[in-house]
Amino acid sequence: MKNDVLNKIILWTTIIILITFEFYSFTTDSHYKWDFFFLVALMVGVYIIKDKIKLHPFHFILLGIFLILHNLGTFGTYSNFYYGIEFDFYVHTYFGFVSSLILYRTYNFIGPYKKKWFMFIAIISVVLGMSVFHELFEYAGAITVGEGEGVLFVGAGDIDEWDTQKDMRNNLIGGVLGLF
Repeated sequence: MKNDVLNKIILWTTIIILITFEFYSFTTDSHYKWDFFFLVALMVGVYIIKDKIKLHPFHFILLGIFLILHNLGTFGTYSNFYYGIEFDFYVHTYFGFVSSLILYRTYNFIGPYKKKWFMFIAIISVVLGMSVFHELFEYAGAITVGEGEGVLFVGAGDIDEWDTQKDMRNNLIGGVLGLF
């Protein structure tokens, strides 16, 4: 019961922060105003299946932080470098990290894996699979509406032509780090 209350608090806190970003997106006509709907749907979707995947509140708050980090793009953070590293690196690495933590817990409780090494391979495969889905979604945006600022706005959205490979690498780094 305590975890359910905590998860509701995490859900609503994340949604309120995302709503605040949404208001800002509309006042600046940022393309991130469209991301809001997907981010909230993802957060609510994970909340709905939380018992099935044995989601721990700590992992749920990490997911909320990831969605907020992603949506900081509203303020132009994706063009910034922090400590000499592109913001995109932090977001994708964090995504891999959080995803592998959630998947590890889920697979540990309900997965059929008897050997840990195979479970690790399965987790990394799923993390990279989710990453590929996102990158193909970005690519489809670039093909259909041209290059520009990303996903539902107008295209690929990042600094260079190696973005997909770097994003995949960063998700892999995060995924591996989450398994240690």
